[in-house]
Amino acid sequence: MSAKVEFFADVVQTGTVLGLDANLGPDVAAEVMGGLGGENRSGRTYLRSYGLVEVGWYLRQRELGWQGVHLAVQAHRLKYGADWLDDAVAAKYGRFDGLLMFDELQAELASRRVELVKIGGPEFGNQQYWQPDAQVTLYVGVDPEFGPGSVQKVFTAFGQDLSISFRGDHRVVWRQVKAVAEMPEERRIRWATEESPEDFRSWWRYCTRLAAGTTASHDEVSERARFVELVFWMWEHGLREGVYTAKEIAYLRAEFVARLEELYPELALPSHDEVVGACLDHVGEPMRRDDKNLVDAARLLRHGLTDTSRFDAVYERRRNG
Repeated sequence: MSAKVEFFADVVQTGTVLGLDANLGPDVAAEVMGGLGGENRSGRTYLRSYGLVEVGWYLRQRELGWQGVHLAVQAHRLKYGADWLDDAVAAKYGRFDGLLMFDELQAELASRRVELVKIGGPEFGNQQYWQPDAQVTLYVGVDPEFGPGSVQKVFTAFGQDLSISFRGDHRVVWRQVKAVAEMPEERRIRWATEESPEDFRSWWRYCTRLAAGTTASHDEVSERARFVELVFWMWEHGLREGVYTAKEIAYLRAEFVARLEELYPELALPSHDEVVGACLDHVGEPMRRDDKNLVDAARLLRHGLTDTSRFDAVYERRRNG
């Protein structure tokens, strides 16, 4: 197996580069990658490029610290030679260049029993594949200008929900969500039953994601507190209907509360102790990607804990794992 195949297989399998992902923050990135790389700041976004590897963060308002946005490995740059190879990567794997063909990578991943799921059809000259366990998206060129059959990019943005197949008009769905917010619980349940398409799971996840995303955004929302209550209810109803697991909801609640606290601190929200405790209750041993996501979401609320000792112990495992 070549160094190039080994490197990319490790990235796809783990969702990290040398153990680094965006959620670990700029200081850890500098430690792992050996410096600051090329920096680009725009408003509250901060991007570093080390060669093939790019890492992006968002600086939360109200001095709440950094939040990871994405990590990308720009594989297409290898066609311009080994000068694009990151020094830290070369130190671990050796130097390499040239485009990596997807069939080579796929064969190595298959030998490791790492599954790839094809997502839709080609778009913008690439075919996407999803690795569910590591939550990694792989872009493979299909058009002549992109090098047909070559790996173009590996991208991580943890917490994505690529299981949603429902495709609706978000404006229509949002109008429905606004109507549901004013209903009593019994009427909400009846609405969910009456309006559900054949694939209830996908539709409910779409509706709930839209409700949560709009509520915890800069969009103008009348009586936002009512929609906060609705989103919590939608997750709980989804749990009862088998749409969500308790582990998923713990993660979603933590990210939702953290975003609302940042943008709308006047809202009444569950305590940090409650939300973080629910996350830590679901962290497994050893940590998988979804376990790390729980810890990372909980970290956004660490500043409000009455006792940080339990979180700090779990975070140390996440940092070293």
